[in-house]
Amino acid sequence: MDSFHRALAIKKSVLILSAILMLNGCQTVDTNPNKQTIEKKDNKPFFTYSLPKSTLAQPLIVTPTAIVVEFKFDNGCLLAFNGTDWMTPVFPEDHVKFDIKNKELKLLGQKYRMGEMIDAGGYTTPYTSKKIKNITNTPSKECITERLAVFYGDYEAYIP
Repeated sequence: MDSFHRALAIKKSVLILSAILMLNGCQTVDTNPNKQTIEKKDNKPFFTYSLPKSTLAQPLIVTPTAIVVEFKFDNGCLLAFNGTDWMTPVFPEDHVKFDIKNKELKLLGQKYRMGEMIDAGGYTTPYTSKKIKNITNTPSKECITERLAVFYGDYEAYIP
């Protein structure tokens, strides 16, 4: 492996680690169903999180990574498929709206129908309930898969 590819691999590893550290924290979720307050009637069928705002004093630095997924709405759950895994999507809370009646996903104002491929800034990661940070919406437990598709912006229709 030449030095360029080695540097590229190191850069990608640093990006993935920094993104995971930014999203994961030490917050735990109470698993006692009697105390569970997460599940509400107005829950969305996906996770949302509070994306920190970038300022001159504290810029949000994200090394770009991209994922291509197809969305499906099944049994009340929104799922993302990357060709290998069905995953629960995780969106910044102010980026997404979902119209359950028309099965349309609206990302930063652009509408996508189920089955369309989307290329977006993001990454995939295993789901670990004990290390969730900045989560503002949690879907019902039936909608949570073993892997998450975490998005942070720049959504486009995928054209092969």
